[in-house]
Amino acid sequence: MLTLYVVFAWLVGICYGFVLISSAAGHADVNLFQVGQVAVYKLHSTVLLNEIGNGAKNVGFFIAGDVLVHSVWAGGDDRILKLELRAPQLHIRSRKAPSPDGFIEHSSKLETFSLKPFYITWRQGKVDKVLLPNGEPRPLANLKKGIASLFQFQILDTESNETDASGFCKTSYETIDTTKFRKIKINCISSDLPYVKTNDPILDVVVTSSRQVTYELDPKLTHVQNIYAKESHRMVLAVKEDLGSSVEADQILSHVKNEKTETIRGPSLEAVVELISTGYTQESLQTEKEDVGNDDGKTFPNFVNEIRENIAAKHLGSLVSAKAFLRLIDVARRASKEEISKVLGSKKNQKILSQIYDVLGYVQTPEAHAAVMKKLHFDREDHLDLSERYLWALSMSANPNPDILKDLLDRYRKNDNFPEKVKETLILTVASMAHATTIAHPHERKIVRNVEEIIINNLNYAKGEDRYMFLRALKNLKSATTIPVLLKTIANGSPKEGVLAFKALKAMGVSLWDSTVLKAAKRTFLQHDRKHDSSSRTLAVDMLLESQPSDEVIWDLLHYLKLNDSSFEVKQYVMQRLQMLADEDPTFSDKLSGMIRNDPSLNNYAVLAPKGLSTALKRNFLKSPSTNGSLLTIQEIFGGIVKRGIVNVMMDRSGLTKEMFSLGIFAGGLSGLVGGEAEGDEETATAGMELTILDTQIRPFVFFNGQSELMGHVWSGTASERTTAFQSLILLQDHLEYIRLGPGFVAEFNLKTGMSFDLSGNIEISIWGRTADSVVEKSAGILTNALIIIDTSFVRSQIEFSASIEPKLTLKSDIDFSGNMNLCMRVTQPDSTFRHNIFKIERIPGSKHKMRIAKYKKVPVPGTTYSLNRKNNEMCSAMFS
Repeated sequence: MLTLYVVFAWLVGICYGFVLISSAAGHADVNLFQVGQVAVYKLHSTVLLNEIGNGAKNVGFFIAGDVLVHSVWAGGDDRILKLELRAPQLHIRSRKAPSPDGFIEHSSKLETFSLKPFYITWRQGKVDKVLLPNGEPRPLANLKKGIASLFQFQILDTESNETDASGFCKTSYETIDTTKFRKIKINCISSDLPYVKTNDPILDVVVTSSRQVTYELDPKLTHVQNIYAKESHRMVLAVKEDLGSSVEADQILSHVKNEKTETIRGPSLEAVVELISTGYTQESLQTEKEDVGNDDGKTFPNFVNEIRENIAAKHLGSLVSAKAFLRLIDVARRASKEEISKVLGSKKNQKILSQIYDVLGYVQTPEAHAAVMKKLHFDREDHLDLSERYLWALSMSANPNPDILKDLLDRYRKNDNFPEKVKETLILTVASMAHATTIAHPHERKIVRNVEEIIINNLNYAKGEDRYMFLRALKNLKSATTIPVLLKTIANGSPKEGVLAFKALKAMGVSLWDSTVLKAAKRTFLQHDRKHDSSSRTLAVDMLLESQPSDEVIWDLLHYLKLNDSSFEVKQYVMQRLQMLADEDPTFSDKLSGMIRNDPSLNNYAVLAPKGLSTALKRNFLKSPSTNGSLLTIQEIFGGIVKRGIVNVMMDRSGLTKEMFSLGIFAGGLSGLVGGEAEGDEETATAGMELTILDTQIRPFVFFNGQSELMGHVWSGTASERTTAFQSLILLQDHLEYIRLGPGFVAEFNLKTGMSFDLSGNIEISIWGRTADSVVEKSAGILTNALIIIDTSFVRSQIEFSASIEPKLTLKSDIDFSGNMNLCMRVTQPDSTFRHNIFKIERIPGSKHKMRIAKYKKVPVPGTTYSLNRKNNEMCSAMFS
């Protein structure tokens, strides 16, 4: 009985508390803001910025003062409240400040503001209007809105959408006890402020927010006793979550006393508002971003003059040019068409024009594109290199401008006089931009459909090698509706067309490989319909193994190893890919081993040790709690020559994989040169390179096409000179967002990652020594700059960090065909250093005060020579022992 009584008493107490707190404003139980009374509060509003992690010293400020809330008119549940902010005082971080809080008072422009009272209309807990004095300085108006937002609340446990100093938020209320309740705000939107985002789960910049306000009423429920608002916002890199910054903001209003105040008479709330509106401007609670201007006042031409040397071609592939590139991006986005035209037309900039077009390709403002199209002519041969640089940058941007896409598509339609290289680059760019548009601007469906229609129509009408560019464009487009066209090409097209179609299907990703696609892959690999190019077969194997293959598929691949297939390199490739998966996945390894052990005809040296030289392996170069980085290398050999060689830099996060960069080497018709076996369907001697960056394929670079061009390089020695194949400045990450803070400030979250890239190489062929040696070098300077800043006319606090590294990757291939064929491949990564620097800065405009906290960190990254396989190691030993 006692237990029942305790439970009953507890339930009654809870219900009684709920009734008291959940009674709507104006009911007898709750009588807030009684007309004729003024409530006096102490205000303490704090903003702090810091790095991710514990123990670091933050920067920031707080504002202290008094807030008077006069209830000057009441009508039912409606109120008109007159608010006054008195004697606000700025307190800042200072090394001279006493412990433990570390703040001291400091004079600022805040003290010069005229502190006139302002009004709010309070209707059943909602603040409909804020009446601010005409000409109120924006920072003061925002501060007042932050205070007024604290008085927007519901006493009922409920959910609603509200607009206040944080923006448009989804808001919920919950009871804590008889005098306390909590407001939680989520999904706050500021659609009127700029927002740029990298729409990729691995390259993403993750911003998380938490906002809540706790209210405490006095025991008699006649006034608000205390208000405590707390919020935090974090910005981190998805690929490395220990790199990031945060901002925290608190508001505290503590009740001091109640006094009497004058009232206003009027028949209705609207009539009183009209009465007091003279000299006031009506606004909502939403704050407005303060435009403090560009401190240095430098124009785009000024900046280019400053950093011209840093973006010279000789610095590409280094951090020097990456740093200058990021600076130029921000300035170019603010530049006028005239400023950009001045830079493009300056004789001093002729040697860096390619890099300037890189910048403008990522800027994509109407002013930038208009200036470029005035200077650049796609139909002129002497503009070929510059045209491609601009188009490459456009194609790799994660935030394409749909208007620029429409303009490029229109130019492609209307002009047939473009050089072949520009024509191909243009259609590849249009396809890549269309794919990015489906993600960044999903409402722009019409232009994407138009792009797909043009590519398909051109593919249908093109003949011979002219079809290749449109198949590559489908690889960049990645549209599921083009799958039937690609499958038809595999079934009926030429061997080279089949390879390109498979590459397009593979680029779409496993999520779009339905049963029809996988059946086509299996049919192609086993050549059940007709003979296919070996590259089509190996690509088909990749797709089958990457799509969580069933036991039946695995068994088919193992059974194939027992067949009498003359393409022993394909057998070797299958064995290498199975071994690569087994090394990655213990479950798959156990399954594979079990199948092999249970079949004596399979479990023997003759089957499991094919004589081919092809290689497929994956090696890790980065491991972190959130993301792994790996190097994938695939070398498909035919006749002793690398027919299809790939070195991919991959990033893995939460089960997702992204191909960051892919360097592909292709060759054909060279087997006779080294005394190898001819393939049969390759007659023309050819070799070249394909580069895919951020899922965007670049037009292939052909080193030679035909035996005469090849022998010309051999006899002249031009191929043995180190040659730059591809250089570019690339914007990997681009994030900009503004977050409205409850106290009335707007925080800018800005993060960009730039990469300066250089791809160079050479090849030496000796007819007399019967050797061929090649070197391909990828050099990059990668820099991330991130900033969170609170910038007003009376205080400026910011935290920024940079993370940088200069990685290099070298692929060497040495072939000795003087006797028994020997091929030695080496993939090496030299030593590098990862740097992480943090800067926290606090300033007061108009004063000499400046506090700067800096932290520097260096982490050595040891170099690596990647072991390929046992057979390759044996041949390297034989060649260089």
